[in-house]
Amino acid sequence: MKTKLLLSFSLALAILLASCKVNHLAQVQPQSYRMEAQSTSERTVSAADSKTEQLIAPYKAKMDAEMNTVLGVAARTLEHKKPEGTLGNWMADLFYEQMSEYTKGNIDFASMNYGGIRIPTLQAGEVTRGKIFELMPFDNMLVIVHADAAAVQQFADKIAKSNGIPVSKQFQLDIKDGKAQNVRINGQPLQEGKIYKIGLSDYVANGGDDCTFFIDKKQEALGVFMRDAIIEYVKKQTAQGKKLDAQTDGRVK
Repeated sequence: MKTKLLLSFSLALAILLASCKVNHLAQVQPQSYRMEAQSTSERTVSAADSKTEQLIAPYKAKMDAEMNTVLGVAARTLEHKKPEGTLGNWMADLFYEQMSEYTKGNIDFASMNYGGIRIPTLQAGEVTRGKIFELMPFDNMLVIVHADAAAVQQFADKIAKSNGIPVSKQFQLDIKDGKAQNVRINGQPLQEGKIYKIGLSDYVANGGDDCTFFIDKKQEALGVFMRDAIIEYVKKQTAQGKKLDAQTDGRVK
């Protein structure tokens, strides 16, 4: 009896094991592949690309020649600095001179927002048209704002808070503890009731650079791009045999 039970158990176990399918993970051999970016010179240029390049080549050559045209010569390296720098002084003074010419002297002072000057220095030596585009890449226009003494004082406080913004030599102020003091225009203190005519970019005149106090003031649009005014000034200086130059003179201190 015991032998039969043992045989029956062995047979059942054999059947159970035979019915169970066991899967084993096959061995995997890892492989690495090197991927490299193909340089532009190694890429195959399609016929369409080549045709496009040929089409634009004469325009590119003309543009390069125009941008490499020398317009003037800087006598020294002009620097963009605070509270006063030679580059900012040069630009503010040239805008005053150009706008005075456009308006027949009908302007009190000019200013250039600090962030609008896009290069840290204008290097001594030849100044090309392309360099002027680097200096002033934006298509901002020259505008005259009619501002009362209160608005001019607010502007002076903005200059002080910013630790200096380029202004033409007709405008002077002292900065003490972040506040504007002893504000003067052509050596005279601000006069209540007087309307001052300030040469600005349309960006600042319309409230940019936190100059919201100008938004409601009367404006005169001159229809001249600031960059074009710079180019015109440089050409004029060159025609007169003058080099581009500026000094710091304590207008903002």
